[in-house]
Amino acid sequence: MTMTASSTAPVVRVFDMDKWYGNTQVLYNIDLEVAAGETVCLIGPSGSGKSTLLRCINHLEEINTGSVEVLGDLMGYRLQRGRLHELHERDAAEQRTRVGMVFQHFNLFPHMTAIENVALGPIKVKKESRTEAREYARELLGRVGLSGKEEHYPSQLSGGQQQRVAIARAMAMRPKVMLFDEPTSALDPELVGEVLAVMKDLALTGGITMVVVTHEMGFAREVADRIVFMDGGRIVEQGPPSQVLDSPTSDRTRAFLAAVLH
Repeated sequence: MTMTASSTAPVVRVFDMDKWYGNTQVLYNIDLEVAAGETVCLIGPSGSGKSTLLRCINHLEEINTGSVEVLGDLMGYRLQRGRLHELHERDAAEQRTRVGMVFQHFNLFPHMTAIENVALGPIKVKKESRTEAREYARELLGRVGLSGKEEHYPSQLSGGQQQRVAIARAMAMRPKVMLFDEPTSALDPELVGEVLAVMKDLALTGGITMVVVTHEMGFAREVADRIVFMDGGRIVEQGPPSQVLDSPTSDRTRAFLAAVLH
């Protein structure tokens, strides 16, 4: 498990949040707090709102009511004279540098090598020197098991290796929070384990706060400090893996687990 949850203010705080797409409500009254160093896994059926919640935390999706805070700052908005005002995109992008995100698809630049993909953000966004950025990128690629692959292009890497480059790329910005949106769902089954192993290492030794949308129940059981089960745009129940996976309180959770674990 990760470090003991801190008694200080949560790193991520979602309060009474609703999200609509047009006339369709997709998230209802979401309340969620994530402590420093905690790993939270979001599970539930497809369409339950897990990925949307993740994108709202990073302000890739606007929320309709409630609030999302990361490190005490409202994501995407500023409060002035009792009213919320949306941030300029430049300021919202600056906020996002604190929150790394790994998607289902790798989205690497095909014309850039692995080390160039990883170093690009620090050079362009954080204005680090090319030498410093590449040195840290090399270190991160080693950490995700890709030493010797620094000069390979994405087309020369397997899907699992590309996703590990994507993880290193997100880590290169030195984020305080890492969000993972089903990072193994686009991989062939034999490649899933290598990506999960990297994520497990981050969770157990990295001291970083992680929120992971996953269908990998074994990974959730082994790595999560807390599992959050969502259905129909709502948080149905949450708790330690042993409680949610072995002794769920909700009939809906029990039905979901019966379908995916057997």
